Amino acid sequence: MARSKRAQRMSPERRREQILDSAVDLIVSRGLSICTLEGVAVQARISKPLIYKYFSRLQDLLKALVEREYHYLRRSGLDIFPLDMPYEELIHRSTLLAIEYLYERGPIIRLLASDRTVASLAHRQDRDERSNITEYFIKRRISVYGMPKDVATVISTMTINAPILSARALKRLGIPARRAAEAWSEFIIGGNKAIAAKFGARKRGNNMTATKRGRTRKLAPISSAAGDVTLPDRPATTAP
Repeated sequence: MARSKRAQRMSPERRREQILDSAVDLIVSRGLSICTLEGVAVQARISKPLIYKYFSRLQDLLKALVEREYHYLRRSGLDIFPLDMPYEELIHRSTLLAIEYLYERGPIIRLLASDRTVASLAHRQDRDERSNITEYFIKRRISVYGMPKDVATVISTMTINAPILSARALKRLGIPARRAAEAWSEFIIGGNKAIAAKFGARKRGNNMTATKRGRTRKLAPISSAAGDVTLPDRPATTAP
């Protein structure tokens, strides 16, 4: 009875969050196939009629979980950093946030994505988030390092996807998120500099020539044009 009274005093917003938290605990500990509204109600220590006031179907609850996870991811995104933050510091700090998120909440995203009904929603949101963040870092690499766009695209796409595919294994090996982020950030920064030395416009810009109408003329450094690239608004996800 005392437990019921405490439940009645909980605000609807807090109750909804409690139900979602209980669903996460149940799914991570026992698997998505075990998850039912009745099971979540037991996990949350609330009555079946009460959980149905918030979610009439299991799929509605799973959809709410997906949306909440991407809200968490967006809330810890690049937009929390100062606009004038040096690029390499941004790499360090955004990488740490991304890997900490994947260590802490990666399992629930993977499990939700394994459900056919919610997979399309999860994949669509994931695709949109990754597309925004990839475009952002492509343009940053062009601007900061003078990379050709195709090279910047290769580097950005691969560095963004690697932590998503590796975090689970690194965590299982006992490597702390901060240590993993530190090593990966230095790898990215060193790689950026090496790529810039080989492909970057700043290396070639002052020595480039072109022939036009049979005459040789000096080309303006590509890096000056690259520096004028208009960057998109910072996407709200974190990734290097």
